[in-house]
Amino acid sequence: MAIECVETQEWIEEEISKPVEEWVEKSEKKCKKRKWYDPRRWLCWLVLTLVKVVRWVVVKVGKWVVRTVCKIVGAVLGFVRDFFTGLWDVLAGIFTLDWRRILDGLITIGAGFIDLVATLARIQYLGDTLDYIIEEYNRGQLRDYVRKLLEKKYSGDELADIKKTLRVDHGAFGYRIPMRAIRTILDSETPSPREPGVPNLVVLHEQGEINLRELCGFDFTEGFWNRKRYKTLKKGLHVGGGGGGEIDNPISAGELDTYLSSRGAQGPKFIVLCMRDGVLKTKLRAAELKGRELGLMPQWKEETREVTLPEHIKHKGFDTGVADPSLVRFLTDIIGRQSKVRDANGVLIDETAALGDLCTPVAVGVFRYTDTLRGISACLKGSSCQRLHDASGVTFIDNKPDIVWKYVPIHELGHYFGLCHVDGVDRIMYSPRQNSWFDWWTLPKLLYTKGEPSFTLGEAKQSWDYIVVHFPAHCLGGNEVGPVIL
Repeated sequence: MAIECVETQEWIEEEISKPVEEWVEKSEKKCKKRKWYDPRRWLCWLVLTLVKVVRWVVVKVGKWVVRTVCKIVGAVLGFVRDFFTGLWDVLAGIFTLDWRRILDGLITIGAGFIDLVATLARIQYLGDTLDYIIEEYNRGQLRDYVRKLLEKKYSGDELADIKKTLRVDHGAFGYRIPMRAIRTILDSETPSPREPGVPNLVVLHEQGEINLRELCGFDFTEGFWNRKRYKTLKKGLHVGGGGGGEIDNPISAGELDTYLSSRGAQGPKFIVLCMRDGVLKTKLRAAELKGRELGLMPQWKEETREVTLPEHIKHKGFDTGVADPSLVRFLTDIIGRQSKVRDANGVLIDETAALGDLCTPVAVGVFRYTDTLRGISACLKGSSCQRLHDASGVTFIDNKPDIVWKYVPIHELGHYFGLCHVDGVDRIMYSPRQNSWFDWWTLPKLLYTKGEPSFTLGEAKQSWDYIVVHFPAHCLGGNEVGPVIL
């Protein structure tokens, strides 16, 4: 379902659920008290007064109508977009003799058509109506659950402030949480610390620590299903495309060869982004949509950050089964996250700053991992399935097709909020490395109702257990900003 549909529903609920003040005319009959035999007791009069009444109203039927119409329009427009995007890739692949791009275009068209047919079928055969009923029930259950969690931990004005911020009692319930989305980039002009006067990318490429041809999109060393959409931009253009959309001014394979053979003395100056603008936005929109199933409303701020070390271009994976401490160093040294403070023996002294970072989750797009991972999460406080880290944040890479891999950032953010891997490809927290892809409810839920991976009510409650226990009160709208020293 398009994120616009969800936002429209929430806007309607917010607007209708706001308090409406009305002045109501109230009449009251008054009579003088007299003896029963006094005829003057029959003389009475009416007193008119104005009383201010506050009413709260929520309309559910209107939300359902908006949702249904929006999903139909969104599905049609989505297919049109996918069709022309795929057609462009097919035509470009034919003229450039790039069979990979031709296949990518056909996959995009096919996936868009399947999504259109499935969406219309779910609406026609009431699958979407059933899904709407389930969503409304889960939303109410989660709201009540969060209310009880907050009332157990907070009280007084602080409780009232947090409830108001989260819209626990009225309006569209959800944690409007600011999040940072960072793309890592490479700069062809950054000098090497090893050889002054020579670009860093040239030195790293010559020493075999990176493959610059791969990072610029000319070599594919990971196989067809692990290809990335790196983007090169010649210097002098605004990174990200600006308000007019995505700008393409890539270097050619010949220009890259000139740059490398001349050791940076010749050829255009350029920047390499770990993923294209549209790819990043697709992943962030998927995270916005699915985050609402957890009661989260991500508010993204996009940034770029240059990386220069080989371990920050090709991140170490988890093949050894042990979390790589370089992930925490990357989050603290490059991204600017705060780390827990420990003494010489590793004993925790202070985690105030690190806990404060929880208020603003960060999702960092990186170039590569050393294994087949698509994302890694550093969970600050840990959970039943997560290792404890000294800093928080997630990293992820680009992979095709989007219909599958656009959910990687929200999957990793699920770990950020304390969630674990589960069975079934109909679940956001499914991992092909650790879990079975199928259970008896997988196909009915995937095809008839949701049509896409999702979170469950149980996972939403688990994430709020984590939030209420570990997040500082000021993150949620309270006033407490005290130190947390152990």
